[in-house]
Amino acid sequence: MESRLETIGRAEMLRRRAASHALGRPPADLGGPAGAVDRLFALQGQDLPGALWSLGLRSGASLPDVMAAFDDGTLVRSWPFRGTLHMLRAADVHWILKLTAERTLRSAARRREELELDDGTLEQARKLTERALAGGNRLGRGDLLLLFESAGISTAGQRGYHLLWHLSISGTTVLGPMEGKEQLFVLLDDWVTRRRDLSGPDALGELVRRYLTGRSPATAADIAWWSKLPLTSIRSGIAEVSGELEEVEYCGTVHWQLHTGTPAAAGRERSRRETALLLPGFDEYLLGYQDRSAALEPEHAPLTVPGNNGVFKPTLVLRGRVAGLWSRKATRAGTALTVQPFSPVSDHDWNAVGRAAARYGQYLGTPVTVQHHLATARPGHPGAAPAP
Repeated sequence: MESRLETIGRAEMLRRRAASHALGRPPADLGGPAGAVDRLFALQGQDLPGALWSLGLRSGASLPDVMAAFDDGTLVRSWPFRGTLHMLRAADVHWILKLTAERTLRSAARRREELELDDGTLEQARKLTERALAGGNRLGRGDLLLLFESAGISTAGQRGYHLLWHLSISGTTVLGPMEGKEQLFVLLDDWVTRRRDLSGPDALGELVRRYLTGRSPATAADIAWWSKLPLTSIRSGIAEVSGELEEVEYCGTVHWQLHTGTPAAAGRERSRRETALLLPGFDEYLLGYQDRSAALEPEHAPLTVPGNNGVFKPTLVLRGRVAGLWSRKATRAGTALTVQPFSPVSDHDWNAVGRAAARYGQYLGTPVTVQHHLATARPGHPGAAPAP
């Protein structure tokens, strides 16, 4: 007789996802920023300060320690999924780009035409970049754009960004070491000397396994949206690692997760978790899924993404649900946080918010103060935000 599919409710779904994301747990469990990336596989990274905090939050590392993981070549940023910046292990860049880059570049063909970036211009930019970065050199975005301009390649409008984007997706460059608050471009093959070599079914299976390690339970559609690979490819990847997976049902839909531990271990995990989190904008806890309804109420989406502009604000999460927003401002005395819950918060939860703020202060290495007031919607922006 077939075993009955386990059905879980919203609270259990959020608990399991928080556990997968390594959120709210004692941070020493992961083993530093690299361990946090190992857990999440790749973390959305277009907002660099927020992306670095995503790693510090999960690993307990300080900001200097997180930046050091990029300086020593362990971690990098590139555009491997959805044509969007992500942080990932340097050793994973080559096989992921082999899996995703062709589709990404093909999808941008019309945009290249609109920007008048023909193959000759792209190749000229590539050769200029290779010469400038040869021998271990590194350059910031502004310096590379000046290099293109000096050679007669216009970077006006979105041309400059698209050139840098294309060079990384096509495997010429990667964002590696830090210089102050900026991350510098280096040659991918020079910077990443140790790499994994995966292809075909092995690559698809690894993608599914690594995605679910940091985001389960999730649907095949979630993985396809996140990776921008065809659903048929994701189903092939699921079949490749099916012996490591199990199904659960949530809201009438099959979700996949890695095989769970014992109930006793799950109970201990639950008891050790903090109830309040201060997540950066674009954190994978929200951005890692096509369907975000488990964590985000539809009426709160316009506050989280004002004007449906694709820019996700930093969020306050209480017991797994997005419950408000927060922002920070540097002061002479340290860092001032403003927390804006969507509805009144109990004293118990404010104590948890205070602990979350103190953890952020430890990451920054500065004293933190917290003030709060209710968030309000901007007029004229009703409705839920679509997936970016």
